[in-house]
Parts: sequence; structure tokens; C-alpha cells
Amino acid sequence: MKNKPSIAFIIKNSNELFIEHPGATSGGGTVVAQNLYKTLTKELNYDVDIYTFTKPDEKFHATKYIEIDKQQYEAKKLTEYLDKQNYDYIITINPDDIYRGKLLQTHSLLYRLENYPFIINMLKSIFLNSKIRSTCRQYENVTAKDTFIAVSYKIKHDYSYNFGIPLTQIKVAYPGCKQIYDKIPVIEQKGIPIFGIIANSAINKGGHLFLLACGFAKLISKLNFKIIMIAPKYNKDIILKSLVKLFQLNIKILPKQNDMEYFYKSIDYLALPSKNEAFGLVVLEAMAYCKPVLVSNTAGSAEITNSQNGFIFNRKSFFNLVKNIIDMTNIYHNDFNHYKNLASNAYKTSLYFTWENFCNAIVSINKLIFKD
Repeated sequence: MKNKPSIAFIIKNSNELFIEHPGATSGGGTVVAQNLYKTLTKELNYDVDIYTFTKPDEKFHATKYIEIDKQQYEAKKLTEYLDKQNYDYIITINPDDIYRGKLLQTHSLLYRLENYPFIINMLKSIFLNSKIRSTCRQYENVTAKDTFIAVSYKIKHDYSYNFGIPLTQIKVAYPGCKQIYDKIPVIEQKGIPIFGIIANSAINKGGHLFLLACGFAKLISKLNFKIIMIAPKYNKDIILKSLVKLFQLNIKILPKQNDMEYFYKSIDYLALPSKNEAFGLVVLEAMAYCKPVLVSNTAGSAEITNSQNGFIFNRKSFFNLVKNIIDMTNIYHNDFNHYKNLASNAYKTSLYFTWENFCNAIVSINKLIFKD
């Protein structure tokens, strides 16, 4: 008789579950996978077996893993094997063609052609044709029993639209964040507002767009503000450097950060102007530090952002972004009580999104899948 529920946790590279500073090295998807595994095994005390194509390094001391032979791997055989092992739940992170409790972390807008201008569609058809075809083939064998878990409703609708998966087979579980404060800290005005942005990939993350908008906001409003940008490739990015010089922006460039505490404590607003963003964990992290956010309507985290804890701008309207930057600067300078309310509500929002709540949502979805 089992003492606690058992889970088969399937992931391509199990080292992702143990590396330090996952957000700095591998992005939000790894942060989600790592916190899911940690919370299941430590806080919720589940019995978890790791199925992996890459066994963990010895330094991670992972004791329960089953290595999958890459050469002999067949999704159907592995699925049949797992069904016979009497697991209570199955959670799949990356491997293709396994759809029981599959967590979707990759934005599928890359494969959408209909909503782009003709020339963009043509270029994507030429250069991404094989990738699009191979990705679409992965979802040809989805059955009525298969269920997917998306980290936002945006991803849910993307996958349904792009790959023909019924909406009823895609559930949503918002990710969590680390809780920083036991109570709301004192929020003090520091002079001029500081916008923070993380632009590891400046084009998709909106680094170029944001600096251009800041330049226009500066010219139009004549208001003062500062920018702190994490941009590891800044010295090689001619466009970023040119925008800073052209508009004489007050900006501090940071390299890749392992510990994000300094960044979040130094800023007053976090900007996430991404073009494609499955969720955007940095939004929740900033809220946990009592920082209001500016989020593009194309990001999944726009679903938890509102006028009470931040701002949402239309990614298709450049001047809507400019207007929001001006409005946020004005609020900080001229209505600081409004800013403090935004900061307080941002903190309160983050309290709803814990990793334990995320894991419980995953387990609840699995109960519907496996207890039919």
C-alpha cells in the first residue's frame, strides 16, 4: 500500500531541476520546471520518479531517476509503460509526442502566419517551413484522452488555434513566485522614477522598442526618469547603443544577474514589452517586490495585470506605449499616493500566485485526467 501519491515526472534534461539561478541561465521555463519539482517533493511530499534523456550530474545527488534511451525512444511505448506503473499522476515538461499532463511553456505564435503582413509570412514560410511542419506533426496524434496545461489563457488559445487542439483539452495553471516580504514594506519616493527592463533578447523582449518609446516620451513630456536594463549583449547591440546616444537616455546597463534582488529593489516600475511571452515570470517577481508593472497585451502576464497593480499597453500601437511611459512618470512625480496604491496592490497580487498553489492546480488537473 502506497503511503503517499506517486508522480512520473518526464523531462528531457533533468539537470534543469537542480541548477542554481535557473532564471539567469535558462529562462522562465526552467524556473517553472524547477519550482514544480521542488514543491512537489519537499513542500507537498509527493513520491516523484524522474524520467529523463539526460541523467542528472552526480553533484546534484538525484536519487530517483530513470534514464530514457534516446536511440530506442518511442513515445507510444513509453506512454504504455507509464500507464502500467500505477502512477497517480504523470507530468510532462518537454519530450515530444507525450501528451498526458503536458505542460506547455513555449509560445506558439512563432508558427502563426495568418496575422502577419504578406512579406513576413513569405519569409517565415521560406526560412521556418521545416520547423513549422515538424512542430505541427508533433500534434497530429493527439487523442481525446490527452490533456495539456498552459501557463496562461493566451497560450491555451494559441495552441488550440495553431495546432487544432480542442480548448477543452487545454487547462490553465498560472505559475508562482517567491514571496519576499511578510508585509508590505515602506514605499518611499526616491526622486525620479526608475524603469527596469530585462532584455536578454532585445528584439523579442522589446528592448529596442522600449528605449525608442522612452526617447519619444522624454521629448514629448520633458519629464525626468531613469532606466535600468539587464542586457548581457548590449556592447554588441548597435541599435540599443544608438538609441541611448540619440535620445541621451539616463540609463544603467547591467550584465546577466544571478541574484535579481538588487535589480528589483533598485527600480520603481518593471516593463515587459515582449512581443511573444508565454507568461513572463519577471512580472510576478517584480510584484512580489512591490513594483507596479507595464506589460504588453501580447504577454500571458497581462491576464493578471490591471489598472490597480500596473499598466497594459497595446503592442501594435507604439504611441500607446509612449503614453503609458509618460502617464507612469507623471504619477510618480505628481501623485505619489497613487503610485503607492499601485505598489501595494502589486504586492497583494503576488500573494495569490505561490508555487504551492501552482502545484496544487497541476495535481487537480491530473486528477481529472487520470481518475476518469
